Amino acid sequence: MNIHLKVLLLEIKNFLLGNTVLTGAASLLLIGIYSFYHGHHVINRQRQTIASVPAVQKIHLQQIVEHGTGKAAGTTAYYPFFYTTHPASPWAEFSIGQRDVNPFTLKVKMLAIEGQLYDSELTNPLTLLAGNLDASFVFLFLFPLLIIAFTYNAFSEEQENGVWKMVRTTTRSIRAAIAGKLLVRLITILVITLLVFAMAAITLQLPVSLQTFKLLSVLMLYVLFWFMISMMVVALGKSSAFNATALVCIWIFLAILFPGAANIWVNNSIPVPEATETAIRQREGYHAKWDEPKKPTMEKFYAVYPQYRKYPVPDDSYSPGWYYAMQFSGDMESARSSEKLFDKLRQRQTLSERMGGFNPVIAAQQSLNKIANTDLTSHIRYLQSVKVHHRQIREYFYPFIFEETPTESIDWAGYPAYEPVRYTDESVRSGLLAILCWAAGTLVIALILFQRNFIQIKDIPNA
Repeated sequence: MNIHLKVLLLEIKNFLLGNTVLTGAASLLLIGIYSFYHGHHVINRQRQTIASVPAVQKIHLQQIVEHGTGKAAGTTAYYPFFYTTHPASPWAEFSIGQRDVNPFTLKVKMLAIEGQLYDSELTNPLTLLAGNLDASFVFLFLFPLLIIAFTYNAFSEEQENGVWKMVRTTTRSIRAAIAGKLLVRLITILVITLLVFAMAAITLQLPVSLQTFKLLSVLMLYVLFWFMISMMVVALGKSSAFNATALVCIWIFLAILFPGAANIWVNNSIPVPEATETAIRQREGYHAKWDEPKKPTMEKFYAVYPQYRKYPVPDDSYSPGWYYAMQFSGDMESARSSEKLFDKLRQRQTLSERMGGFNPVIAAQQSLNKIANTDLTSHIRYLQSVKVHHRQIREYFYPFIFEETPTESIDWAGYPAYEPVRYTDESVRSGLLAILCWAAGTLVIALILFQRNFIQIKDIPNA
């Protein structure tokens, strides 16, 4: 049997039967199984809530009509909520993203819309800090640690116990010996990656589609990047303690410190005073109208809805038509701030994605969230759809309000149905390219270091 093959088989046996491989792989699989359960639990609970919305909406409107019988539509229209939902994509269980922070259901009234868009449930601060332990968390944060555990002492352990000197003198090709040790570890890591991803795909019932392939592509490149990082460090020829410390420090910097600093920088670079300004302008635009003449308010309303000019609005007494025109006026006066707010949020998302060019962890996380439609851009699309639905509701009920139609004479469930935001197939080309470039760059550096620190003598020619 060829000596190179014997050495390779011995390396495979020693590595795969080691406690590090067995313990690391088993631990990761167990954590992976829990992450699948957690991701499914979070998103399934959201889906159950969304599925219950039609029944809740029907019962709610029935109760509103019962309590409003005998009253004019303008009085009753103050009370009902109209529910909207943001359904999760089939890949949201894999990468929850911002769905644990941003609301996936919003109920809006006929009143001014801006103050109703940012209503969300209280969330555990510790969960927000650490993130959800979903499948993406396992791949992005725990897989690098497994790679570090597999590679940090690939050569240093043999250098420290004197075995490497024997390898150099007995092996005809140092390059082949180095390549064999690295290849065994790389194949093992890739097999575990594919195994965990296959378990995720089956457990979470990910569709066999281009999007699922994109998820796998991002993860495989990401794993390769961390393997190249480990190669680069071990190629320095330092001790096992140095390698482990250096790799963990790199992991802390790339996975924790850099993203935290980047988030602060993005927030400071693109401040969003429009969030407060929108709320203030809407409140002022609404409350100030109580003490102002009604005509200016109605003229603003008539400029958009001239068909209601024919309905009289008394100057000396309250009228439902004026009240809802006043609510509409509040939205108009905050519209510019609202547009600026959404534009700033888009700028933040764009800048965050650009930061991925400097950090593969950010690039991978952004890519996974984009594929799953769980990023900020997806939430912005949802908020915009809620605003569209709110306008449709207003325009449906305006005729009944101005005509002072009795509550019981209105089809309260006849308003235009809400159209949920559809799944958007976003490109992750920039994220993939960023990870690939970093992996290629670290590979080149690693090869140079191996040449300098391990291959100091020419390969022994074949006998």
